[in-house]
Amino acid sequence: MISAGVREYAETPDRFAAVNNDLVQRFADERVCILEGPTWASVSGVRTDDVEGLLAEVRKRVPPEKEPVWWIGPSAEPTDLYERLLALGLHEPRDRTPLLHALVTTEAPPPAPPAQRAPGIEVREVRTYDDHVASSELRWDAFDSPPHRREAERARMRENFEASQAAGVPVAFVATLDGRPAATAMSIPSPRGVFLIGGATAVWARGRGLYRALVRARWDDAVRRGTPLLVTHAKPDTSLPILLGLGFEEVCLIRRLEDRA
Repeated sequence: MISAGVREYAETPDRFAAVNNDLVQRFADERVCILEGPTWASVSGVRTDDVEGLLAEVRKRVPPEKEPVWWIGPSAEPTDLYERLLALGLHEPRDRTPLLHALVTTEAPPPAPPAQRAPGIEVREVRTYDDHVASSELRWDAFDSPPHRREAERARMRENFEASQAAGVPVAFVATLDGRPAATAMSIPSPRGVFLIGGATAVWARGRGLYRALVRARWDDAVRRGTPLLVTHAKPDTSLPILLGLGFEEVCLIRRLEDRA
């Protein structure tokens, strides 16, 4: 049975995540949690009786070019928050992911069956700038990131790498296949567990067990931290079937809206 605390964490991980203050700023109160990174922003955990006022406040806090994404789960208030934000001018996200499944596991993901295990897979934590660049390129290509997002990140590539290495957040991993960077993923630790983000596999390497290997690497990292629990928000048509097969349980659905510049 999934506890209330785990459900809360799975629905609104941004409220509990460790924050690298050199890269990300967090504002949180009883109404909202806003995370603002160098080129992006997210809004979650909304509970308000003044939707218009809160939207105006977020727009004042976050530069419009960051196009903040609102994450709306079942505990959001008011219950018609999604519809009201649409009426106020928000749109489905440019990444074409309007719906995600919040998942959790407290058990070690099983290893791949021998028939599904590609030889030559190695997973390591990103510790070098070359691995950071390779991981970024893999993620941009897998998520079809628009050119302006890529250029904004490239401009801060070295700065972001050094800040993340110094703070230890986010924790990034790269998986290689026969020595070639083929997949990447990140995790955000917290006192409650580890939040999985940014899993991406190159087109040429899909179906070889790399995604599964990266989930296992992040589980092992969570165990080392003394927080053996993973949560993530999965896409219905890509990562969801894989994660359910690895023993993850569904907690709730998350709808997303983007406040475009």
